[in-house]
Amino acid sequence: MAATFLVVIVLSVRALGRMDAGAGQRASNVLPPDWGPVVGFGALALVVGLTAVALVWVGHRVIGAVQLTLCVVLIVHALGFWP
Repeated sequence: MAATFLVVIVLSVRALGRMDAGAGQRASNVLPPDWGPVVGFGALALVVGLTAVALVWVGHRVIGAVQLTLCVVLIVHALGFWP
């Protein structure tokens, strides 16, 4: 839960910082790629994946399988933000 809230807060703050950034820019200005969502969702997927491996190792196979499924969903979502 804490990792999820951290990712949401970081992505929200980054979005607030970009709200006024486009006012003085022309079409010739090229913005650098934004790696924030990729890093945020990737870190969250890493935490979920490590938790899943720990749960499977301890013996909670069903809960670990659900966590692994969520990890795969987060990885696919992170790759969707790839610049």
